[in-house]
Amino acid sequence: MLCAFSFSAIAQEEEKAWSLSLDSITVRGFHYTSSVKTQRDGSIRWDMQMMDDLPKILGNADPLHYTQMLPGIQTNNEYKSGINIRGCENSHNLISIGGAPIYNASHLMGFFSTFNASHYKALSLHRNATLGSTSNRLGGELNMELPIDRPDSLGGELALGLISSQATLRTPLGQRTGLTASARLSYMNLLYSRWLKADDQQLLYSFYDANVTLSHRINDRHLLVLDAYSGNDRLEMNESHYLAEMGDHWGNSMAALHWFYDSREDFNMHTMGYVTNYNNKFSLIMNDADFQLLSGIIDIGLKSTANYRRWHYGIESVMHHVEPQSLKADGSFNKSNGHTSTTNSLETSLFVEYQQPIAGNVQAVAGLKGSHYLYDDKKSYTSADPSVALLYDDYMTLLSVSFSTKHQYLFQTGFSNIGLPSEFWLSSSDKRRPQYAYIYSAGASRYLFGRRYRLSLDAYYMQINRQIEYKGSVLDYVNSTYDIERNLIYGKGYNYGYSAMLQKCTGNITGWVSYTFTRARRTFEEENMKGYFPAAHERPHELTFVGSYSLNPHWSFGSTFVYATGTPFTAPRHIAFINTNFLIDYGEHNGSRLKPYARLDLSVNYKWHTRWFKEQGVNLSVYNATAHRNELFYYVSTKGGVQFAYKPVTFAIDVLPSVSYYCKF
Repeated sequence: MLCAFSFSAIAQEEEKAWSLSLDSITVRGFHYTSSVKTQRDGSIRWDMQMMDDLPKILGNADPLHYTQMLPGIQTNNEYKSGINIRGCENSHNLISIGGAPIYNASHLMGFFSTFNASHYKALSLHRNATLGSTSNRLGGELNMELPIDRPDSLGGELALGLISSQATLRTPLGQRTGLTASARLSYMNLLYSRWLKADDQQLLYSFYDANVTLSHRINDRHLLVLDAYSGNDRLEMNESHYLAEMGDHWGNSMAALHWFYDSREDFNMHTMGYVTNYNNKFSLIMNDADFQLLSGIIDIGLKSTANYRRWHYGIESVMHHVEPQSLKADGSFNKSNGHTSTTNSLETSLFVEYQQPIAGNVQAVAGLKGSHYLYDDKKSYTSADPSVALLYDDYMTLLSVSFSTKHQYLFQTGFSNIGLPSEFWLSSSDKRRPQYAYIYSAGASRYLFGRRYRLSLDAYYMQINRQIEYKGSVLDYVNSTYDIERNLIYGKGYNYGYSAMLQKCTGNITGWVSYTFTRARRTFEEENMKGYFPAAHERPHELTFVGSYSLNPHWSFGSTFVYATGTPFTAPRHIAFINTNFLIDYGEHNGSRLKPYARLDLSVNYKWHTRWFKEQGVNLSVYNATAHRNELFYYVSTKGGVQFAYKPVTFAIDVLPSVSYYCKF
């Protein structure tokens, strides 16, 4: 931005006039074009419009997938779902739509999330969610921001990909009301049936997502928003050799009503009521035996937060209906055929924060959060979590240090998180006391070279207590008495690490390069798990690059690259095959690591304008352009009943090209 002008000033003082004339003034600045912005509280806000310029894997630029390219977020392989923030388990993080929790935000194999990027305004990420206003989770928060602004005219977009198609419609409904509706439907088996195979058996898979957001502005101060989401996955397989049929159906549904109030002075408030539901049904029919594994969780919640001058306060009350994984078996060796008891609980939290300026650009933020968790009608847990932060902000440099304690009353565990949603939720109980953590963090960021670049540094340490792990396997459901408590073990752990990110904020080329170091260690009461060992998701070193280049109004290019240490696993020391049975002697728990993970994704976009559409475009993307064979996990393979080997599994397709078409109107 460049401008020049001249002016004169005249002032009257003691009946004497004076004047000053300048020939010109030159103002030079740079337009902030990056879609990723670091907020004053340290959170990251990602405009969803950037998804158009990044590689679209199988026609989808997934928000949750690209969040893993940010510093402090661990990279997942292709068959792992969830998100790990600063060494925490996926269950330690809150993933939400407009503040309403979503308990399983992944489709098959974790390759895609349940979020249709075109429906949402932005993604906000709190890696250091330590203040009292954040949820009762030990980790971070990821929230998809709702499209609450009324559209000026009818519009939308349509995208056609190789495995799914999606559409978004935006329209005004009168002078004060607006509607945004989106839908996505998959047809993966048509072109990518090779990808959906297990032991040469074809999988039949499909999923869908649907969103509706209706906003109505009552007046300049009051806004009502009704939001709803529904998504479902269906997986089926017929195994002819063992005469087995397998199926898994899982899905989320959510509805929320929001009320926003802004006094236009020094008070604003957000109140919401919501219902969210996640359920999973896994079924297996084999040799006249019929098994069903059922699990789910339903939340009914009311939340209200307000800001008044230097005060920030709020209340939240949530009723949890938790159904842990329960077994229904017929015709098997398992004689329990019991239904695991569901848990009904009420979680209520109150918080207050106060901001106190100290000197110049320095301020302190102190908060306190009190929580009460009532279960089994009469029993309860109560906690008080203090937090304190010291901030320095002069709009060029941001410095922060903080400390907080946090409690979490829900647990998640299971025998695997590879591909299928086999993990389930549990409530705090007499045996499962609430998790809690002590969290220390520090951060620094500064704009460089006239705000064209931004350098960010972060460090943290977390001490985590009362963790649980599931030590059983899927075979326990078939051949033994089903009992969750017998397979749960308890322990503790710690996370620490640091990260650095250099971001280019302006110009036709935007993006960032980042490095993250993470240690996530755990110890449990089990004999082979005593002593601290790496958590299953730990990647000590990660280097990521994200870039987009707008050549001209028609052509743009995108690229992402990640190089990360392999995740740990427990390798066997000896394997024996005796009387058609495997005998495996395992070594140190998580004492081995997969080979380093590396992946380069590329994309090119061409767009044009016509009289019928505001914009049309074609995207060509290549996933894993270097064809690097990334190891996902190890397994024991057999041949002819007598030969066996312990070898790694890699992704089914080395290089995954895709093409998609979109139009905006």
